[in-house]
Amino acid sequence: MPDDSRLPAPVPGRVSAEPGKLVTDPAVWTGDEMAARNDWIYTLSDDDIAALGDIAKQVRATIGDDADGLLTLNSSEINLGAFRAPMAEVCHQIKNGRGFQLVRGLPVVDWDRLDLAIAYWVIGLQIGTPLSNNPDGDMIGHVTDMGLDYENPNHRGYQTSAHMLFHTDQCDVVTLLCLQTSMSGGSSRIVSAPAVHNEMLKQNPDLVAELTADMFWTKHGEVASGEDPWYRMAVFNYLDGYLTTAGGYKHIEKGHALPGNPPLTKAQKDAFALMAKINEELHLSMDFEIGDIQILNSHVTMHSRTAYEDWPEAEKRRRLWRLWLRNADIRPRPEAFKHRISGIQTPETVLRVNI
Repeated sequence: MPDDSRLPAPVPGRVSAEPGKLVTDPAVWTGDEMAARNDWIYTLSDDDIAALGDIAKQVRATIGDDADGLLTLNSSEINLGAFRAPMAEVCHQIKNGRGFQLVRGLPVVDWDRLDLAIAYWVIGLQIGTPLSNNPDGDMIGHVTDMGLDYENPNHRGYQTSAHMLFHTDQCDVVTLLCLQTSMSGGSSRIVSAPAVHNEMLKQNPDLVAELTADMFWTKHGEVASGEDPWYRMAVFNYLDGYLTTAGGYKHIEKGHALPGNPPLTKAQKDAFALMAKINEELHLSMDFEIGDIQILNSHVTMHSRTAYEDWPEAEKRRRLWRLWLRNADIRPRPEAFKHRISGIQTPETVLRVNI
C-alpha cells in the first residue's frame, strides 16, 4: 500500500517549478505530438491476459463470489507474473512520465463481471489505494447517464450524457474501464495541465496569477450534516518544486454560486476563458474501445468528454467503471486537497464494490 508520508523522488527531465516561470516536466506535451505516436497505448498480450486470468482465479479462491472481498486485498499479495514488467512501465509513465496511459484489450466480452472487477482492481492497486466514489461508498464508480442535470450544483457530469468541460477528479490517479460504448459521441479528451499553464503564461501572465488564488469549489451536495457545501483551493499550486493542478471550471462556477459565496470576478472568468481556449488547442482526443483502461495522473492531466447519444436498449447503454486512487508519491498536494483525497464519505457511508 502506498505510503502517504513520502514526497516524490527527483525526476529526470524536470526542473523545479516556480511561479511565473515555464514548467519543464515530462508531463508537458501537446495533443498533436501524442496523436503522431502510439507509445501511450499498451495492448495487452496473450501472456498478460493469461496472467490477469490466473490472478482472478487466485483471488476468487479467497473471496468467492463476493466482490466486497476486494476491499481486503493487498497489492503485496498479488503475483503479477508476465504482467509485472508492463505494469511497472505504466506506473512509471503515470508517476514520472507523461502522466497518462491507455491499456487496451481487457476481455470484457469473454469474462464475467467479477473476473473483470478483480483484474481492474488489481491493476489499480499497483498504482494506489482505491477511494470511495460517492456517499453510498461505491469503490468502483459507474459512469453512465442517469438522466440528471449537469447544471445542478448537486449533480455530477458523469451522471449525465452532457459535454463535460476539462477538469481533474478528486484523487491522485483516476482510471476508467470501458464496458460499453455509446451509439455516437462520448469521445474522451485529455490535456497536459503544465502545457496549458505554460501557454497561458506566454499569452497572459496576469491571468495565470488569477488561478493561483483560492476559489470556492462545490462538494456537489455530498456533505455531512453541518458541513460547508464547498471548499477552497487554487487551480495552479506550486509545491516543493512541482506544479500541481486542480482543474474544474464547472465545479468552481457552482461553488461560487452557492449562497454566501462571492461571484467570480471578470479577471477570474477571463482566466478560465483563456484556459478553455488553450485546452481546445492542446488536447488529445481518443475514442474508447470496449476493454480500454484509461489511466490519468490527476495532478498533471485534465480530462473532458464530448456529449453523446446513447442506445435505446438498456443493456447496450454507455457504461464505464471508474477507480479513484490515492498515492502521495505521485505529486505534492495543497493543504485543501485533503478534502478531495479522502474519497466521498459521510458518517453513514459503508464501503462496497458494486459491479
